[in-house]
Amino acid sequence: MNQPCVAIMEFIPHLKPMAGTRILLVDNGSYEPAATLGLRGLAKEVGQLIGKEVHPVSTMHSTKIDPALLGGQPAVIFEQAVQQAKADGIEELVVLPLFIGPSRAITEYLPKVFADAQPGAMKLTIRQPLFGDDGFELTGMLADNLRATGWTKGSGTVLLCDHGSPIPEVTACRNALAASLRKELGLKPEELIACSMERREGAEYDFNEPLLEHALQQAKGDAVILMLFLLPGRHAGAEGDVATIAKEHAPAGLRWKLSPLLGTHFQLPEILAYNVGSTSPYKHDWRVWPTGCAMYMLLMGLMLILSRCLPDAAMEYPYGLGIVVGIPFSILLIYVSSRSQNRTEVT
Repeated sequence: MNQPCVAIMEFIPHLKPMAGTRILLVDNGSYEPAATLGLRGLAKEVGQLIGKEVHPVSTMHSTKIDPALLGGQPAVIFEQAVQQAKADGIEELVVLPLFIGPSRAITEYLPKVFADAQPGAMKLTIRQPLFGDDGFELTGMLADNLRATGWTKGSGTVLLCDHGSPIPEVTACRNALAASLRKELGLKPEELIACSMERREGAEYDFNEPLLEHALQQAKGDAVILMLFLLPGRHAGAEGDVATIAKEHAPAGLRWKLSPLLGTHFQLPEILAYNVGSTSPYKHDWRVWPTGCAMYMLLMGLMLILSRCLPDAAMEYPYGLGIVVGIPFSILLIYVSSRSQNRTEVT
């Protein structure tokens, strides 16, 4: 992991004192102004959805950007934000990670920076990354971004490309998203290939393979590089590293294009807004209700059939109603709760 930028601690004018909890939308950080501006736009949208101010903060890098390129407002890194919160008497910092998976930036770096700041009684709560329980929302967003390129089934190979990671848990999220997309779009493994922009040297990092430059050799037709990146920057911009790799390594005659970034998708602010309040160990997910209701109706029918086999006295009101309605309803609640259980949040 890169070493954090060394910055002079100072009060940040736009982080105005407020009591209780302060919410931070945190990305990895970039030297590119477009990434910080995109982060600010997302924070504003999330804040409007939840009715509270959300502060855009980066783990590192962004303070190197000339404030003149950011509308005169300097970027803020996490170390500064913690010091400001401490000075303002904030009781809890809630971090919304703008990360796909459990990067070390959020599982190790942020807690360390927080502890080093000697926060006293102030609490740090880090919500889950965007992959969540199963990547369902991200799968839908990626499918939308793929179709936005004009891609149709059979038109060409899809290359789901992420940055590459030193930890297998992050790459596992990418691979799970690739599997979900193949299932949703009806594609074979050779029609949708998960790959990394780059990787570290050494056999212990082979889980990142294939690299984009190698995956391009397997591509056919009108290939789409489906960007598993959130904000524009040195890697994901129109002239960034991903585009450069494609220009340099695409076989002669292969037509390719980049998909939109996930940060441009309309659903991202909604997911982040939901994550603000995901303090319960149960996440009530609307996706389980259609199946649950169908199960309930089936159970109701079975209970009605069963009731015909019971003595008349057993089905007299209110006992009959309790049997026919109560038992299926109890099973429905158990199903919904078990299917909606949320991944334990990182703290």
